Formats: sequence, structure tokens, C-alpha cells
Amino acid sequence: MERKHQVFVSSTYKDLIEERKEVIHALLELDCIPAGMELFPATDEDAWSLIKEVIDGCDYYLLIIAGKYGSVNTEGIGYTEMEFDYAISQHKPVICFVHENIDDLKSNKVESTEIGKNRLNAFRDKAQSKHCKFWVSAHDLGGKVSRSLIQLRKKHPSDGWVPGQYAADQEMLSEMERLRTRIAELEVEALSRKDGKPSNYDELENGEDIHTLYANLYIDKKRQKKEVVFLEATWDKLFSYCGTELSGECSTEELAEKIRLAYFHSLPEEYDEFIHYSDIILQRICEDQIHVQFQALGLMESGIKKRAVSDNKTYWRLTPFGERYLIQIRALKKEL
Repeated sequence: MERKHQVFVSSTYKDLIEERKEVIHALLELDCIPAGMELFPATDEDAWSLIKEVIDGCDYYLLIIAGKYGSVNTEGIGYTEMEFDYAISQHKPVICFVHENIDDLKSNKVESTEIGKNRLNAFRDKAQSKHCKFWVSAHDLGGKVSRSLIQLRKKHPSDGWVPGQYAADQEMLSEMERLRTRIAELEVEALSRKDGKPSNYDELENGEDIHTLYANLYIDKKRQKKEVVFLEATWDKLFSYCGTELSGECSTEELAEKIRLAYFHSLPEEYDEFIHYSDIILQRICEDQIHVQFQALGLMESGIKKRAVSDNKTYWRLTPFGERYLIQIRALKKEL
């Protein structure tokens, strides 16, 4: 099915008219839908609400910076920088194109005041902390946008837009409703089971079985020498740390922090004085294995809460069995 992706093009305007034309031409050649300040009658507080809505609806965000910082709001923050900050906050795939040498630009295309120059330099530094390319001319910019966007779409696939001819008709909507009903029936069946414990639970590592993290850590107080240290945590300990976070649904990133904390608290006593929490690096292969094990043990499943379309994070939650098991291992018991 043919899909088109919408790209928000953010920059100052009057000093980059030719450059924006090259960029828009490059996007159209890639079957993308450009969106930007040309859509808005003015850059003011009223237009800002509309700009945010357009960014929300875009698949990708593209920033161009040259020698001008641009119009600012009442707090002295440029609208272009506001657009950039908003796109980052909404987790949009972002790519930045910064002019390689603003000293080569004409005097009417650079900031003339110290305040403007300082704001621009700070903004350039912020942009370069993200995926950034440098350009020297309008033609050079257009070519780099084409090549970079192809790679960005491969790295961050997006649903995009489809032509109206592929939109859902009444027959498709009826089929979707039938499938929704069937899904609801299956969910009720799953919830009605007396015990959600998997049939092969006892064949899997669980409970007091150990899972090891291989960590490259400092082994001296001067933090000069490193060696591989085996950090051991039981599956019950790992789930005990993660379970409370999962009870309200949490992202993969939030879950990883709980796993790191569990291993940090498993440090041998001789390392307590000079190992910091930030030293614990959770390898992806270890993190993935813990995710798989929690799911195989029937403790964790994908989250179901509705979130913004722009939220592309993965979320997890406790299963009914996982909730009961968490209470069992975390509840305080009387001493005998």
C-alpha cells in the first residue's frame, strides 16, 4: 500500500527561503508531505497551538539552522527553538541540519546583536547533540536532506498517510467490529481462568534460581582498575523490584531502571564503597532475557492503556497471576 510521510520543516524563514525551497523539493521527490511555517499566517501565541497540532500529526521533524535565531516569544525563546523542544518532548524522530560556517554568510543573514548571537550559539549546540548534519549551500542541503531522510525512515518506520482509496469501507469496519468482539471474548476467557500460572512453570528458572549480570566495574577505591564482576540476583528479587513498577504499567526504560537497582543492591560488600549506581550497565541481551522470562513465567504482559499516538514507547503490566505472586513474595510475614 502506498504511504506518504509528513515532515515538519522548522527554521527561520526570510534568510532561508531558497534553502527551504530545496528542502521541500527534496521531500516531494521522496513522496513526503512537507509542513512548516508557510502554513501559518503569523508566529504568535495563537499560531503556536496550531503549530503543535501540526507537529503532533507529522511523522518526522527536520530542523535547519543558519545564521539567524529568529523571532522570540515574551520569554525570549525563539519559535524555531520552541518547535524543536516540542518535537523532542513528543519523541518525534528528529534530524538537524546546521550551517557549517556562519562566517561565510552575508551580513543580513546573521545575528547583529550579542544577545542574538548567544541565543543562536546555544541553539546550535543543542541541535548538535541530536542526529545532526552540516551544510554549506542550498543545493548541498537539499541533497543531504534526501539521503538523511531515507535513512531516518528506515531507522524509525512510521505509519504515515494512505490515500483515500485505501480507507476502511463498511465491510472492513464490520469485520473489525467482529474481531474486536472475538478479542473481548478471549480476554474474558483468560481472566476467568482460576490460575494464570503457565503449565510449564516448574520447568523454567524461577523463584530462588539465580540470574547473573556480567558487569565491568571498578575494583579499587581510586576507580582506576576495572574487571568483570558477577552480580547475582534471584528471579524473585528481580520481580520484587520490578513488580511494584509494573503494577501501574511502566515503560521498558522504567523497567530497566528497576532491574539495574536490583543488581546494584546485589553488589558484594567489598565493592560498596566505590561502585556507584551509574556504574551498573544493563546489557540489552540481559534485559531482553529478563523480559522473556517474566513473560514465560506468566508474571508480565504488554500494557493496554491508551496513550498518545506520538508515544512510541513499549509498556508492560502485571498479569493477574503476577499481581498475586508479587503480593506473596513482598508481603511482610510474622516471625515464627
